[in-house]
Amino acid sequence: MESQTSELAKLPPPPRVIQALINGFNAIASSVVIILIPASVDFFLWLGPRIKADALIAPFMEILPQLQAQAPADQVQLFTQLMLDLKNGMNLFWVFRTFPLGIFSLMSTSISPDSPFGLRTAFNLPGWSVLLGILVLTFLGWLGGGFYFRTVSRIALKLHEGPGLSWTLFQGILLSLFWFIFFMIATIPLLIVLGLMNLLGSFFSTLMLVVLAVPAVWMLLVIYYSFYGIFALGQNALASTKSSFRILRYGLPPLGWFTILTLLISQGMDLLWRSAPTNSWMMGIGILGHAFVSTSLLSAGFIYFRDLNIWIESTLSWIDNQKKSTVQV
Repeated sequence: MESQTSELAKLPPPPRVIQALINGFNAIASSVVIILIPASVDFFLWLGPRIKADALIAPFMEILPQLQAQAPADQVQLFTQLMLDLKNGMNLFWVFRTFPLGIFSLMSTSISPDSPFGLRTAFNLPGWSVLLGILVLTFLGWLGGGFYFRTVSRIALKLHEGPGLSWTLFQGILLSLFWFIFFMIATIPLLIVLGLMNLLGSFFSTLMLVVLAVPAVWMLLVIYYSFYGIFALGQNALASTKSSFRILRYGLPPLGWFTILTLLISQGMDLLWRSAPTNSWMMGIGILGHAFVSTSLLSAGFIYFRDLNIWIESTLSWIDNQKKSTVQV
């Protein structure tokens, strides 16, 4: 029994989440100039001109008369106000904030057209050019996100060697394009299934959503962390995706805890950063605070991803040695 206890004690412990967060914040604090990347994007979205796309809102405005005849008055009023706010505050530059590979932004969800200089200038795109604008901004978002992720990963992990910038950006864009096509294909049958469940009643549609929630969250984690291997381990898009599946297979509990904690910190702090009105210069402090915290959390993510991969390798090696020792005995 003592021999077994001694052997079990050699099992390496998983990396500590709090320590990874501390290391991530310290890394960005020592190279704080990196926060100018997300801060510059937010300052532009806050103070710069807007691109409106009324062609996207027009179909929803056209159905308002039908809703007024069928839906309760309070719901119609709420929907109408939402559409009007969205139409007045629409900014196609929001598309530049791509996910998961993209530059973190606080202002990409703000529909207020106000700024300390007053109402911002707006340009409306005709219907035929909206799609082109979305595609161009999406590509630029992937490109900027790849540069941002690579820069943060090199600071966090103290990387001085590895794949070049162009190769890394290409792999990031390639993987983003793959997941974009994947979502486009997967969304169609999913909407059909949910529509059929809705015809059977609200109970079945709700049940289907609950059933799909767990695999959906797991898949979102796979997609998000599938980019980390490119920037933290120097892998190509395929190998990085395999690493994401592997790390979730063997390290889901600690990685899940790390993800939940970072989300709580990020979303909790965003409530503070968004508390200032958009027509006040105090919003600038919120933008800088968000840039520092979100970049630090990304830095911590790279550190924890690397350490968790090392831990998985050590654990699998430990298990393999235990099997060999058992066979020899």
